[in-house]
Parts: sequence; C-alpha cells; structure tokens
Amino acid sequence: MEGDTPSFLGLIDNGLNAYRRPDWGGWGGRYIYRQPYGETHAIWTQGGDMFSRVTSQDTVIGVDGKEHISDQATIWRWRDAFQNDFAARMDWTVADFRHANHNPIVEVNGQSGTAPIFLEAEVGRPVTLDATRTRDPDGQQLLHFHWFHYGEAGSTGANLAAIHLAGAETPKAVVTPTAVCRGNWLQAVPKCDGDGVAHIILAVTDNGSPKLTSYRRIILTVHPTTP
Repeated sequence: MEGDTPSFLGLIDNGLNAYRRPDWGGWGGRYIYRQPYGETHAIWTQGGDMFSRVTSQDTVIGVDGKEHISDQATIWRWRDAFQNDFAARMDWTVADFRHANHNPIVEVNGQSGTAPIFLEAEVGRPVTLDATRTRDPDGQQLLHFHWFHYGEAGSTGANLAAIHLAGAETPKAVVTPTAVCRGNWLQAVPKCDGDGVAHIILAVTDNGSPKLTSYRRIILTVHPTTP
C-alpha cells in the first residue's frame, strides 16, 4: 500500500517487471489485491489466505539451508542481487565503462530486452526455454544461469499451475506443466477450474565485481490436456 522499498525497487528495469503487477513479485516484494478489515475497498497489500496459496508470503530457502515462509522473504530472497546492483551503480558514478561491471544482457527464445515473455502451454507437453544467446557487455564468458519456478507469483485472480523444470542451472531449460492447479495446503479448499498460470524466472549472474544479476520472466498460461 505504501513504502519506499516496493515503490522504488519495483521500478528498476532488471527483467522482473514487478511494476506491472505487484503480485508478480520482485526486488520490492510481492503483494496481493485484497480488502483488509477496516478498508473501504481493495488495495495491493500483504496478507491473504495461505491455505489456498492466495497469500503474500513466499516460500524460500535461506542462507541457513532451511525453508522460510514469510512476507519478508519476498524481499530478502533478492538481497545479494540488489545490494550488488547498488554497489555497481556507485562505481558507475566514478569509473568509465571499461573499469566498471555491467549487467548481463539476457535473451530467451530469440527475444531480447527485459519485457516478460508470454507462452501458451499444455499439461504434459514440454516447453523449451533457450537462453544460449545471452551475453555479457563486458565480455565475461563465465555466466551462471539459474531458472526457477516462482510458484507464488501471479496468484491474484488466477489458478497457480504446477510444473516440472529440468536444466535449472544451464542456459537451456525444459518446463513441463504437470497440473493446471497446484494442490492447496488445506485439502478442504475447493478445486480450481479453467487454465493455470506459472511464472518461470531466469536469473543470469556474471563473474564481475560486484557480481551482477539480470532476469527474464516467462509467464506460462497452462491449459488442460487436449483430449
């Protein structure tokens, strides 16, 4: 609803495009559209119902190796990346291009830029995501690729699909939808109908100093298996 972190960090053009939809999640956190008690209308804020997965909490593995579920995790999960980004921006104020590090330029399935990529998918049918043409503007050859399913992203007004992801640490990943709807945490919650949505995030980190990360968001609309 307010605050410097979601207002500012969500506007950085890093490929997450969280400014388009607060429930997509990004450096400024992830929020949902709901009407809290005492409000006269719905707002983008925290809260929700974790049992049906319509919640502003993220499930993240921390540096301690343990699983954490919290609203705060929606921000600290990106901490290394955004702190390094700000360190690099300070370098840019005093160093010329050759003596500063710059973010990788990510290309997925032939699409460059930072805009999200929208794809249609069907349960049981693999979708290939190819980022082999990603490059670094400083000529660094050692790039780390990390694909992951942001399972909580895009939950407002949509069914969250289940997927299987192969090749998570390589330039080319294969995503196979396994269900239009992920299982609810509370089995009594009614089953969902229609199509589902799954957000796949590619994070590419270079080997410079400081190490910089660029992202690309791929949004799958998952349809049931065709008879």
